[in-house]
Amino acid sequence: MSRSASRALLLAAALALAACSSAPKQTDTATDVKNHAAESALSGNTYYRQGRYELALQFFTQALNENLSVDNEEGVVQSYNSIGRVYLAVGMNDEAESAFAKASSIAVRLGGAPLFVTSNNLGELYLRRGDARGAVEIFERVLGGSLKDVQQDQVGLLYHNLGSAYKATGDYARAMEWLRKALAVDLDQKLFEEAAADYYMIASVHSKQGDYKSAAENAQLALDNDKRTENALGVIKDLLALGLIASRAGDPAAAYRYFERSHLAATALGSTADIRSALEGLISSGEALGKTAEVAAYRKALADLGSP
Repeated sequence: MSRSASRALLLAAALALAACSSAPKQTDTATDVKNHAAESALSGNTYYRQGRYELALQFFTQALNENLSVDNEEGVVQSYNSIGRVYLAVGMNDEAESAFAKASSIAVRLGGAPLFVTSNNLGELYLRRGDARGAVEIFERVLGGSLKDVQQDQVGLLYHNLGSAYKATGDYARAMEWLRKALAVDLDQKLFEEAAADYYMIASVHSKQGDYKSAAENAQLALDNDKRTENALGVIKDLLALGLIASRAGDPAAAYRYFERSHLAATALGSTADIRSALEGLISSGEALGKTAEVAAYRKALADLGSP
């Protein structure tokens, strides 16, 4: 499925769910509704981690409607942020911005953790749009506020995002500084999926610097931690990263093996974008190894996927 088709499905799912009545039963108390909204959000988070974004959006939208029905403002902010992150994950930046703006309109009044999380998400949006300097400004502004009531996983995410933004500006020393701070927080809190993301980005910085040995070591640590938490999407991207690093290090045979594993995992998950990336890696490394027949088959498979 192409990215445009995925976007269309997401929009259709959101519109369909928004049109459905999700008002609570009259016998439900506000606490009942809040608890059900929390359960819906939990289901949405599970599907989000699996890369099943259409289902994630449905559950996050359900949680939003439930939170709105009982004027649970913190829950409303959380729901809009979750919806925005789904859109961000599939490259629908305008829709993500709309969701984050709605979250921000409430969060600026609530302050504390809701404002912290929303501002962090807005910074990520800037980064995705290629405005690394703007992202740095937002993240540093968030960092300058009080972190007293903010959960450690969100603090670690802020450090990670700041490191990612500095990497995008080309300031690798500061990028590494913040990424290692993020890693320390995430390992201390036993947040192994988040630690995997830190290792992945650290590997990317090392690769940019031409230190492919350190890049491979950190990409392997990312893979180990994603496997530990059964983060399927993370595993696919770690294998892709290991393949790219091996290619840059001049080892097409190792690269080919990693791309093969990534292709199998992406195919099993049905992640079209990652299937495409793995096929591109298999073609380039396969050509270097003289695998003429295999390369021809992979070229056909890539053509069959259609345009992104």
